[in-house]
Amino acid sequence: MITIAIADDNIESANQLSFWLTNEENFKVVHISNDGLDALQSYKNLKPDVLLLDLDMPKLNGIELLNVLPYSDQRNVIIISGSAFFRSKLSNVDKVKAIFQKPYDYQELVRCIKEIYYQKNYNSTEKELVALLKNLKFDSTRKGTRLLKSAILVSYQNPSSNLEYILNIVKVINKEKNTKTVHSLIDKELGIVYSKQENIDLFCEYFPNYYGIRPTSKHFIDYVVYYLQSTPSY
Repeated sequence: MITIAIADDNIESANQLSFWLTNEENFKVVHISNDGLDALQSYKNLKPDVLLLDLDMPKLNGIELLNVLPYSDQRNVIIISGSAFFRSKLSNVDKVKAIFQKPYDYQELVRCIKEIYYQKNYNSTEKELVALLKNLKFDSTRKGTRLLKSAILVSYQNPSSNLEYILNIVKVINKEKNTKTVHSLIDKELGIVYSKQENIDLFCEYFPNYYGIRPTSKHFIDYVVYYLQSTPSY
């Protein structure tokens, strides 16, 4: 569950955003603040995964609030402002995840919220993934397994990506010549592991909705990412 706090002195706008986000799968709005002091105190007490922060608020404005947050917490902040001159106010603020000016792209906001959450949980997710691949009979010493692990982690951190984008990133990370090389190595690894029916049966135990044949690389990555997202390690 991704926990979110909203800080906006426009009560109607804050409540509307809360309504939208609450209807997103695995999203939970834990607090709405209409002034900066309450936003700061509630953030310290509740420790939400993401803070959606307006700039122009009474008692403590968004810039003042950011200045008292440690660097690690600033990275969990997304600024949402209705001010036409909001960027000029942020000359000394470069640690926040993203800045949106109203009206903004709601789906892009959702994507940024997810990215913050997945990046925060990267280390524990990587350990969980290593254990899962081992349980699914993958050999960590083979290059195909290492590429597959990289592709899954990139996909996990970029939930709106398609497979081509994932493989392009993996290509850069691993300095491969082209995406076909990466894809073929991953596909070859899947072929080695799932040449045995017992391994396919094992895969189906973890993912009961699968239909019982060797998974393609896209299906495998999609299923594992969903598994990781659905079973947080904390």
